[in-house]
Amino acid sequence: MNPILALDQTLFLMINHLPHLVIGDSIALFLSGIGAWGAIWFVIAIFLFIREEERDHWFFLPFILGGGLSIIFSEYFIKFLIARPRPSELIGAVVLTNPGNYSFPSTHATIAWAMAYLLSREEPRLTFWFYLLAVLISLSRIYLGVHYPLDVVGGAILGVGVGYLSVWIERFLVRGLHKKRHKS
Repeated sequence: MNPILALDQTLFLMINHLPHLVIGDSIALFLSGIGAWGAIWFVIAIFLFIREEERDHWFFLPFILGGGLSIIFSEYFIKFLIARPRPSELIGAVVLTNPGNYSFPSTHATIAWAMAYLLSREEPRLTFWFYLLAVLISLSRIYLGVHYPLDVVGGAILGVGVGYLSVWIERFLVRGLHKKRHKS
């Protein structure tokens, strides 16, 4: 077996085999649940938008782009391109939730890291908390037995890239519309 994949499996088993007490399982299921499809991140974004004194008409564009691109790249493109099987009981995994299709990259991690990046740009004072939530959501996926560590690391890297791309697209669109208005 490839040494990197062997290390990945060893790390997976270490995290996945942490004591599975009701409280730990409940917390991991909660974190995984709020991370599904970016739900918690959009709630946070709505809260930040409402709290702002001056409403930015383009505020939600990077979040919509980030969430959509995270899902498209991770769930509908890369997973099928890589087609990495999910952890299973055959390697000793404790699987606590229904995993779905392929494993790499973790869509939960992709969305979490994209949104942590985007929210940190809007509210830099909360950067630590946004990234902590992204780490916890990512770790919950390993603990629940549905992703290997490389899946969440790959999702994190992809997510930050998607976040950056979303900001770039927003700037391009807003600048383009701004220039168009001033030419008229």
